[in-house]
Amino acid sequence: HVLHKTLARAKHATYDGVWQAYHDLTVKTLYPWDRQYLSRMPKRRDDGSIFMSIATYRDENCFNTISQAYKKAKNPDKLFVGLVQQNCRENCRSGVLEGGVIEDVEPDDNCYDAFCDTEEGKPYCENDQIRNLEIDESESLGPYAARYFASKLWYGEQWYMQIDAHMTFATHWDEASIEMLKAAPSEKPVLSHYPPGAQADLDAMANEPGSRLCGPIFANSDLESQIVRLEGGLKWDKVHLDTPRFAPFTAAGYFVAHSDFLREVPFDPFLPWIFMGEEI
Repeated sequence: HVLHKTLARAKHATYDGVWQAYHDLTVKTLYPWDRQYLSRMPKRRDDGSIFMSIATYRDENCFNTISQAYKKAKNPDKLFVGLVQQNCRENCRSGVLEGGVIEDVEPDDNCYDAFCDTEEGKPYCENDQIRNLEIDESESLGPYAARYFASKLWYGEQWYMQIDAHMTFATHWDEASIEMLKAAPSEKPVLSHYPPGAQADLDAMANEPGSRLCGPIFANSDLESQIVRLEGGLKWDKVHLDTPRFAPFTAAGYFVAHSDFLREVPFDPFLPWIFMGEEI
C-alpha cells in the first residue's frame, strides 16, 4: 500500500507530478530488486518448454484460456503458465454498462483456483506448472506493468509466449509455434500478429496465409500524444508460407519468442498505466 499512500500525496499534482512520485518510489523499491533479478536469472533450458505469460484484468474468459491452452497442446507437460490476476475481491462494481450505468456485482472469479480445482487442472497445478500472482484491481498499474510482473515468473523455459486472457487455440498450437520459430530466418526470432476473433475455426485456418502487422498510424488525439497505433493485421501473402516473413511491429496481445529476450531487452519497470502505446 506504499504506492497508494505515495500517490495520495500527489492527488492534486499534474501528470508530471504523478509520474515523478511513481518514478521516485520505483527507484527506491522495485528497481533495485529488478537489477538483482536480472543478475541471477536462470539459464535458458533446451527442453522444448514454453512459458506462457497471461495478464488478466477481471476477465471472465481467463479459465477457458488456460483450460484450452492445455487441452489443445501436443505436449502439455512442457507448458508453464505465468498468471497475473488483477481482480476485485469485495465491494465490486461493474464497468460502464449500456446507458452509462455502473452496478454492484459479485467478486471476480479466481481462474487459478477454479482451474486447479478441476480434474483436468489439478495435475498441472500440483506440478507447479502454473505460477500465480494476485493483485487487487484497485492497485493495477495497467497491462504493461502486469506483463512486466508476469515476466518475472519465468523459470528458464526455452520459449516465451505472451497472450491475452481471452484466447482460443488451434490443435497442437505449441508444436506449430516451435516449428515456426525454428523455421524463422533469425537466431532469436519473435513471431507476432493480431489473432483472429474468438469464433474463428483455427484448425480450418491452419493452411491459410497468416496476417502481418504492417498498418501503423500516428494517433491524432491530444490524449495519445502521437503514439504509434497498430490498426490491425492484414494478409499480405496470397498463399500459406512455410517460412515466417518479416514484419516491423510486435503485438502485445500475442507473440512467441526466443526467451533470451528477457535477459537482453527486459521489460521496463518505469512504464505504469500504459494501455495503448505499449506495442512496438
